[in-house]
Amino acid sequence: MSVPILARYPRIATVPRIVVLISTRIVGGPAKGLLQVIPELRRRGRFDVVLCTFAGRREPESPFVLAAREHGIRVKVLRQRHHWDLGPLNELRELVDPPGTIIQTHGYKEAVFGLAIQRLSRRPWIAFLHGTTEENLKVRFYHRLDRGLIKHADAIVSVSRELAERRVRPRHRGKLTIIENAVERPSQEALVPRRTLRQKWQTKGWVIGCVGRLSHEKGQAQLLEAAGKLLRQGAHFTLVMVGDGPDRDLLQEKAQTEGVGAHVRFLGYMSRTDEIYANIDMLVLPSHQEGMPNVILEAMQWRLPIVSTAVGAVPEMLVNGVSGLLVQPRDPIALARAIAAFMGDPEKAARMGRKAYEALYPRFSPERRAERFETLYYRVLEAG
Repeated sequence: MSVPILARYPRIATVPRIVVLISTRIVGGPAKGLLQVIPELRRRGRFDVVLCTFAGRREPESPFVLAAREHGIRVKVLRQRHHWDLGPLNELRELVDPPGTIIQTHGYKEAVFGLAIQRLSRRPWIAFLHGTTEENLKVRFYHRLDRGLIKHADAIVSVSRELAERRVRPRHRGKLTIIENAVERPSQEALVPRRTLRQKWQTKGWVIGCVGRLSHEKGQAQLLEAAGKLLRQGAHFTLVMVGDGPDRDLLQEKAQTEGVGAHVRFLGYMSRTDEIYANIDMLVLPSHQEGMPNVILEAMQWRLPIVSTAVGAVPEMLVNGVSGLLVQPRDPIALARAIAAFMGDPEKAARMGRKAYEALYPRFSPERRAERFETLYYRVLEAG
């Protein structure tokens, strides 16, 4: 029989505060995960969570801040004169003043503040790892900075072992905790197909969805090459690319070069991803690297057949040939072959979609994720 979580940490009697620091304007990736787990932590009542994010002095509240408030989350917007303005340190020091407070960071700039708070206020610091991008020297420098800073954290959290091994040096892995992403259990009403967008997209044949930032490491160029191969083999499909990013123009040119421009729809960023999943027949994730992609969890939730590269935690989420089809990254021929396998056998595609859904719960439930957060918080406080 399991021991109640509070009984495992008898020294902690008060309700500790968790100050969560993240810099984002949109609801995606880590931000989506926080909007999911913080209300669950609040419901449990064992921690007082304050969500902090950055903004310019006159910048309006972001879609992320508005969404957090809609979720009933206590939000503190830290105003800055410029990107590296350290003025918010005083506000953060006030927030972490109560005994038993932990600061939790998500990103390289946040890690700078996390280290400063740890040193100035003697509060424990938990650093969360997230996936990286490589679009320019500045971004690569920021990731190196993050890697150099997080080694000083009291605890490091990753969504997957593969991501941790890529980002954390062996001598610091004793601080590491793996906390997988989660996805909400949808109501049956939410999963009723609403295929109202297909007419707007002017789709023909199979509707293939690719959801993610349009940047090199996401592998959309290889997906367009695969689409070209499928078209030359006589396949009928429409490929919808959801997301935005620095490679959008390059990918639009690539679609024309591959001869699939008329079959591809670039939809830009969409906050209502459920409408995407309701209107596609298959999800394809062609990334070169990942942590634990939320889009895979969401597609599993919608019982969609999934073709993905075997990167990050994906091989831990899907069993190749059972709940999805996995290929090696940067291989458009293998990607085209896997997509064609589903298109040629709709019964097989539906069966794998059902198997993917059956693998979701309780492993990837918000309740289990919140419990892992709580265990980590108590362990860090006990160690302090």
